[in-house]
Amino acid sequence: MFYKLKNDYMLRGWKFLPTGVINRETRDYDFLSGKKFAVLKLCNGLFDSESVLFDDEQRKIMEELRADGYVEANDTPSTLEPVQEYKFYDNRFVSTAHWSITGKCNYKCRHCYMSAPQHKVEEFTHEQCMDIIAQLSDCGVQTVSITGGEALIRQDFWEIVDALIAADIKIATILSNGMLINEKFMAELEKRNLKPGFQISFDGVGGCHDWIRGVDGAERLATRAIKLLREKNLPVICGFGLHKGNIYVLRDTIKKLADLDIQFLRIAPISEDGEALGMSDKILSTDELFNAIIDYIPQYIADGAPVRASFSGIFEGINTSEYKIPMERAPEDMNVDEFCVCSQVRNSIHIDFAGFVMPCPAMGFNEVGKRHFSTIFDTPLKEMLNEGAYMDFIDTRLGDYFKKNPQCAACEYKNRCSSGCRGEAMAKNGDGDLLGVDKITCKFFKGGYYNRVMELAEKLNLKRIGA
Repeated sequence: MFYKLKNDYMLRGWKFLPTGVINRETRDYDFLSGKKFAVLKLCNGLFDSESVLFDDEQRKIMEELRADGYVEANDTPSTLEPVQEYKFYDNRFVSTAHWSITGKCNYKCRHCYMSAPQHKVEEFTHEQCMDIIAQLSDCGVQTVSITGGEALIRQDFWEIVDALIAADIKIATILSNGMLINEKFMAELEKRNLKPGFQISFDGVGGCHDWIRGVDGAERLATRAIKLLREKNLPVICGFGLHKGNIYVLRDTIKKLADLDIQFLRIAPISEDGEALGMSDKILSTDELFNAIIDYIPQYIADGAPVRASFSGIFEGINTSEYKIPMERAPEDMNVDEFCVCSQVRNSIHIDFAGFVMPCPAMGFNEVGKRHFSTIFDTPLKEMLNEGAYMDFIDTRLGDYFKKNPQCAACEYKNRCSSGCRGEAMAKNGDGDLLGVDKITCKFFKGGYYNRVMELAEKLNLKRIGA
């Protein structure tokens, strides 16, 4: 019997994680034990398992790998495809990159944190884009989410896409305002057999979306884009920027998006940065935000939880009987000191429109946040993923945070909060402190809102999933 790695998989390794099995289609990954992986590497389709080369333990592990779905057994020998062969990257593991390929946009959004309507930043040159793709490939990055500005306005957008395909980097998600998602765009996707997910901005019915986007017809164009994507069965999530001018259409907007068959809705407040400094009268205070969401939850459940939605991290409706609290990271009876302070970005990076490599977009909302990080042109990505400021932050533990913030270490919600969101803290505090207090998460727990959500959920007979 000739055991062979299934065509669905390829073998990869990184510094400290040398035993990776990657699904070629989804790019899901698993890291096996050293012993199991050593046997998997022998499953190349060329060696008969009955050969004296293998002992009984190895044959048993081969059967386990077969049961796991990684290996198939054939009567005749065959070879692996070259892409399936083991490849090692001498840097820390990063699975995905969130890449802003431009800071420019074809809309005039009143709340744009990067002030894209003013076109204040230069766009990457084509050569710089090719350099970034080469660096991502050289570090073993498996997937990319493409955003902007508005990514689709780049004249070389499809050249960038083709270069990513050639580098065997899967395009997982494209973020867009939807204006340029038309029949021609869909034909280009189909020509390449690309099936990424999409995130489309949608900020309210009844003129609300047009107003915030600064373009007449923006809602119609976003609706058209969603319909075209769903006709091809491509997954769509939407982002809703909540403010005082559209909070009253939240219920009707969710109903419309459910009718359009989107898969997920992410609701977050407009942040008073960039262009949004000019609409301070529309910005919700933290108390106004939390109260509005809690007041809406019964309506959401009464409407049948039309679409799975996350409401600014304080409530995620899964269906009419289950919910999550995304802000709640760990139960109180767990020792979290060795948890990474920013665990959600442990395996991902964000490359902003100027080339800065950061853990997440929120860390680049202001210049004081960027000062901790370097551009991919000044410091090669492989170097960043081995040592230096970037990895120092990624490796920072909650124990370090609690030492710097003793008031948090003594808090009854210490574990549930687990320092909150580092990007949110940097963006709101404006001081560039990587270990500053996330005042929004703090208010959610200490201000009584966490208990209110729990009490409301119990009243609505909802079961909490997670921590």
